[in-house]
Amino acid sequence: MKKWQCVLCDYVHEGEEPPEKCPVCSQPREKFIEMKESEPVPEFDVKAMKTATRKLTYGLYVISSRDGEKLNGQVANAVMQVTTSPTTMAVTLIKANYTPECILKSGRFVVNILGQDNHRLIRRFGYRSGREFDKFKGLSYEMTPGDMPYLTDTLGWFECRITPERVIDCGTHWMFIADVTGGAGLRDDVEPMTYAYYRATKDQR
Repeated sequence: MKKWQCVLCDYVHEGEEPPEKCPVCSQPREKFIEMKESEPVPEFDVKAMKTATRKLTYGLYVISSRDGEKLNGQVANAVMQVTTSPTTMAVTLIKANYTPECILKSGRFVVNILGQDNHRLIRRFGYRSGREFDKFKGLSYEMTPGDMPYLTDTLGWFECRITPERVIDCGTHWMFIADVTGGAGLRDDVEPMTYAYYRATKDQR
């Protein structure tokens, strides 16, 4: 029997196919990844490790790109600046999502920096697949010099260009180490959104 894990809350489902939605956090089936057999790890070590990982500090971002004329994006927290001169960014995304597919086709993406008042953007870009829903419809956005979409209601953005030799296969995820080719700050009125802040306030918005 196959095992499928929700990428948001770690719920594990057993069956030939993932469930239609997660019974714990209501994520759609696209947010489940198949768990592969690996060397057994003692159960107490797994629990201890997961307790520690939840204490890591993450920002929350929308990674946007395009597939031809179709614009798309997703929420991500695995984003970091790697070097300063030249400026490079590392972004890690689940292979099953539509956004990394767009990035591999276009060669570019944008990191949109979310603020503490951007809860609606997290719901918009984190809860549905862009394969079946136009995530940019009705939103305020503009295009970068590289013709990538960025959201104007965020704190700022970076445009990034990938190179094939720095696209790293991480099993269930792609890691893109990309050159920053542009960017700008947009707002200074709120603090940046963190994953911890979002979890603490998501039911209040």
